[in-house]
Amino acid sequence: MGDAGFLCLRARDGEEALNITRSELPDALVLDVMMPKLDGIEVCKRLKADVLISRVPILMLTSLAGVDDRIAGLDAGADDYLPKPFDLRELAARVKALIRQSRRERDRNPTTNLPGSEAIDDKVTTLLKGDAPFVLLYVDIENFRSYADVYGYRRADDVVSNTGKLILQEARSSADAPPFVGHIGGDDFIVICAPGQADPLSQGIGDAFGQTVDSYYDDADKERGYISIGDEADQEVRRVNFMTTSIARIDVEPSKFETTDELAEAMTRAKAMTRRKTHSGLFKLPRRPIE
Repeated sequence: MGDAGFLCLRARDGEEALNITRSELPDALVLDVMMPKLDGIEVCKRLKADVLISRVPILMLTSLAGVDDRIAGLDAGADDYLPKPFDLRELAARVKALIRQSRRERDRNPTTNLPGSEAIDDKVTTLLKGDAPFVLLYVDIENFRSYADVYGYRRADDVVSNTGKLILQEARSSADAPPFVGHIGGDDFIVICAPGQADPLSQGIGDAFGQTVDSYYDDADKERGYISIGDEADQEVRRVNFMTTSIARIDVEPSKFETTDELAEAMTRAKAMTRRKTHSGLFKLPRRPIE
C-alpha cells in the first residue's frame, strides 16, 4: 500500500519493533502476530505495560483464523484486529481511525474528560478561517486556589470535575447544536458559542454554579460564610469568600483576528478586566475595526 500518506518505520522482528516504538513513540503500530524473536502478542503485552508508551494504538495482523487467537491479541492490549488476507484500503482506514481516536483521547483533560488545549486551538483556528461570527467565553473559578489550599487537591479536583459537567450541561441545554466546551487546565474553561447564545449561557453557568457552591464547604465554613487561611493565634488570617465563577467574553467577527495567539492575548486582557469588576460582572472587549 506504499506508506498511505504516513512516514513508516519498519522492523524485521519483534525485538526491533519493541525498540523502535520505545525510541520513536509512533502515532500507531501495526503488529504481525507471527514474528521472529518476539511474537506480536508478547510485543503488545510489553508495550501496553510501559506507562510511557501504553497509549500508542496497536493494530494486530494475523493469519490465524480462530476466535481464541483473536481474543489473545485483544487480551494482550491490542486496540484493533485485522485477519489476513485483508484489503490494503481497509488497513489504511483502520490505522487512520486509530490515530484519530488516540489523538482525541490524549488531548482530553483527565479530570473532566473535556477536550484540552490542543483541541481548543484546533477549533478556534478552524473558526477563524471561516466567515461566521462567534463568541469565546473564558470561565474560571474565583477563590479556587484558596479553596484548594484549605480543603486539599482531592476536593479541589471534585470542584473542577463538577464544574466541567455543569458547564457542559448548560451548553447542551442552550441549543440543538451545543456550543463547544473545552478545559484548558486547572479551573479554566473555554466555551465557544454563537453570539445569541452567549448572554443566557453566561448567566446559566453563573447561576448553576452559585446553586451548588455551598455543597463544597464544611458546615463550620458555611455558618461563617467564608474560609480562613492562616494562624488566628498570630492574627495572620485572611478571610476568603466562597468560590464564584468569573466569565470573560470576546466577540469575534470575521477577520478580526488573524491567529490564535492574537485572540489569546485579547482574551488575557479581557480576563484581567473582568476580574477587576464584581464577581457577577461580564466584560465585553471593545470591537476593533475590521481592516
